Amino acid sequence: MTAEVGGSSQISRTSTKKTGRKVLAGFLVLLLLLIAAIAAYVFYLGSLWNGNSEQLGEDEVFGGEQPVATSDVNILLLGSDARDEDVDYAGDARGNRSDTIMVMHIDGDREGVQIMSIPRDSWVDIEGHGEAKINAAMSYGGLPLATQTISDFIGAPIHHVAIMDFEGFKALTDSVGGVVVDSEQEFEIDGHTYTEGPNELSGEEALPFVRARKNFADGDLQRIRNQQAFLAGLMDEIIAADTLGNPAKVAGMVRDFSPYMTVDDKLDASRIAGLAFELRGMRSGDVEFFSAPISGAGTSSDGQAILNIDEEKHAQIQDAFANDTVAEYAQEAETVHL
Repeated sequence: MTAEVGGSSQISRTSTKKTGRKVLAGFLVLLLLLIAAIAAYVFYLGSLWNGNSEQLGEDEVFGGEQPVATSDVNILLLGSDARDEDVDYAGDARGNRSDTIMVMHIDGDREGVQIMSIPRDSWVDIEGHGEAKINAAMSYGGLPLATQTISDFIGAPIHHVAIMDFEGFKALTDSVGGVVVDSEQEFEIDGHTYTEGPNELSGEEALPFVRARKNFADGDLQRIRNQQAFLAGLMDEIIAADTLGNPAKVAGMVRDFSPYMTVDDKLDASRIAGLAFELRGMRSGDVEFFSAPISGAGTSSDGQAILNIDEEKHAQIQDAFANDTVAEYAQEAETVHL
């Protein structure tokens, strides 16, 4: 009887081991399938971005070699109106002016992002052309001179460049299901009415909101504040609504927005994914917006309406970009008004 029990126990242990191995093998198969699915998904997103966006080489963007990467990253964001959709940035963009100019600074420790808007009528020195409105750099020397001028303005390298067609605001808004934007004032444009305070915008409503300029007493400065409000609302939607955790939404965003993007060829899907991973702990409150300091409006010697730079604060901005302390500057920066 004892031998029979012992045999039964041995069979039981053998059966248990076989079952355990089967479970483990099944788990490993599922894990490998999951890894393959994730890899395929990442490859798919990368293919969407690299295939749909227009990518430019070093000469076309920087007029030479691209600046060497540092721990912090500066990305020049240029906005172009959809009505200028025939601009060939890969060829010669001379004769065209950039409507929206922003510099995104990513902290070296990856704990925050700051986005500085530069008013397009800011009166600055453009190499080889003397003083002019900062958005004239594109007209004078194409994208390389525009990039160099902004680099000179911040006193630090521009590592990447991304040009956004305004139509992309519309596509991106619809991809996330709409954006709540806090408007500083009530106004109407193109048959759309925006109230003071929160406005829930569709893509069709977002486009005129970020375009509007002539509706306001301080023109482009209010447009800058509206664009910053839109981007803040968009980031809230993406981060707070866990959009990044929804593969279908992410794929939709990339699919819908990438055709409206022109970037340097090193700002490819791999680079973006790497930055996104490094910033994975960031929350919407970790993104700060501010504007380049203006001392007031003026008139140039040839009669142009211009905005004069506050030289003292401009020196502080250059110091902040040079020393990766833009976060500290942004926290103390005042809203720019005329």
